[in-house]
Amino acid sequence: MNDSLENLGKSLAGELLKQSEQDASVTPMDAVLDAARAGKFTADQCFRLLACLWTLKRIMYYVYGGWAQGINLNEYPPAVAYLFGKQIYDESTQEMQFCDEILRQRWVRTQKQLFAHSYVKFGTATRTGAYIFCLRALANYPQNIRIAALNLGPKVIELAWTERFANALPDESLHALFQSQLAETRSHVLMGRFQVERFIQKVVDAQLAKRLCVETRRDYLFFLEETARFVLGMEAEKAGEVTVTADID
Repeated sequence: MNDSLENLGKSLAGELLKQSEQDASVTPMDAVLDAARAGKFTADQCFRLLACLWTLKRIMYYVYGGWAQGINLNEYPPAVAYLFGKQIYDESTQEMQFCDEILRQRWVRTQKQLFAHSYVKFGTATRTGAYIFCLRALANYPQNIRIAALNLGPKVIELAWTERFANALPDESLHALFQSQLAETRSHVLMGRFQVERFIQKVVDAQLAKRLCVETRRDYLFFLEETARFVLGMEAEKAGEVTVTADID
């Protein structure tokens, strides 16, 4: 019986990773990378990109705060809380890196000015808002299911496009910025795999994790599309329009 439960987690982790890696093979962020490699990436577009990413990392505090309230320490060993704390710390570090680069480039002079800038406004009726609220709703589920949905879903996609940015961006400072985030993001995927393999031991939890991972991947891809459109100055998404490929016209 124990062997079958252990195999359940391992099988689920492998399945979620495979599905997320397929979604990650091409994302809307590839259109941004193509523009940068073609020398058609302006300073304002770079500001827009970092502003969108900074806003998402900043709003993740709202998500993780809700999740932290729902961790039952009697249900999981201390390692689970430690890994969750490390992930929050990593996200905070990346958020500060985006902010520091914006200030270093002098697109704004102070962090106070950045908070007031139109590029970083968080709108609830947006793809960004939908993704954040999707993650926030995971507070209703146990930590093992949350981590499965995020770390083996959107985090896999985030790692993929971050790797492409780190390897192919021509701007040296941006290359260094995304390169510095690879190890942390990769560790989140590995943490997700470990926790799914170890702590998803019920068929009902596995089914929930599959469904929620599909939803989080979908909403994260929509966030990436919204970001790419904004960065490249494309027309806003029309009602009923769904496109999540690199060619986002």
